[in-house]
Amino acid sequence: MDIDDFLNNLGGSSSILSFDILSLLKLPIILVLIGNILFSLLLFLRVRILADTFKTPQNKIVKTIILLYMLIVLVGTLLSLLFVILT
Repeated sequence: MDIDDFLNNLGGSSSILSFDILSLLKLPIILVLIGNILFSLLLFLRVRILADTFKTPQNKIVKTIILLYMLIVLVGTLLSLLFVILT
């Protein structure tokens, strides 16, 4: 290896901005996943308000189902987000 080649490669690439198609597609996917979490949170709050407003025997069942749904959405979204970031 020549000293001139070494000195030319020392500076790295000369382009300041480099875009990749995959990195451009990650942003909308991340926004959709965050929107999914916010939607499940709003659904949880809406059901809590309705369950507290109307007293019926099924309130505990509905609250439990929505809580499980929110936990599944949160875990699934975080796993999906991890896979999107790692690719």
